[in-house]
Amino acid sequence: MTGETSGRPVAVVVVEDERDLREEVVDFLTDSGLAVRGAANGAELERLLGEAPADVVVLDLGLPNEDGISIAARLQARPAAPGIVMMTARGRVEERILGYQTGADIYLVKPVDYGELIAAIHATLRNRSAVDRVAPAGEAAPGLAWRYDPAEWRLSAPSGASVRLTRAEAQVLDCLTDDPGRPVSRDTIGLRMGKIADLGEHRYVDQVVSRLRRKVASELGWEAPIGSAHGQGYYIVGSIMRADD
Repeated sequence: MTGETSGRPVAVVVVEDERDLREEVVDFLTDSGLAVRGAANGAELERLLGEAPADVVVLDLGLPNEDGISIAARLQARPAAPGIVMMTARGRVEERILGYQTGADIYLVKPVDYGELIAAIHATLRNRSAVDRVAPAGEAAPGLAWRYDPAEWRLSAPSGASVRLTRAEAQVLDCLTDDPGRPVSRDTIGLRMGKIADLGEHRYVDQVVSRLRRKVASELGWEAPIGSAHGQGYYIVGSIMRADD
């Protein structure tokens, strides 16, 4: 796996207030061929980005003075926003959802295997490069946003490629995109599909979601933007736009 992009080393900033951990991550990523700098907080990150841009920011959330969520939102507002890999001890479903809604490309919960961290960095770069390739000339890439057209029953990946949905698959996305990021129970999804909510319908909803995930992976080469929360149902992961919004 190469540590370069456009003929130069991948530029990474690791934002972590725990000094020993920050230095350990910086050393490991540097040994892996990346160009890595470390920052203890948001102010240091801004200073480093002022000196040179970053392709990816590895961002802790529990930081002094300014929370990582606020930093991520600020990074996403930049004209050329870096990829964001959140690496944090916060592992609750609600926290992961908030991380994706705020701008995380990938959300990792500590302790993190460093091999997985490197894979996450490169996956972020690949996904963002796919968006750049399909962006019209002179226009900024819209970020890692999916698009759902309920009238056409069509789901489009950030790359621009799309897939035709069945009625049942579209009904699932109708539910999940009403309030993206909020978990929707299987009962609610089943009722939207005209089913009576019981254990059997739960299995039916699971089967539809499973088929949709396989279809997206097979036809688009992307992981479907659908997460599952134990005991709560399904939710949208990342950013998605509805054509009727």
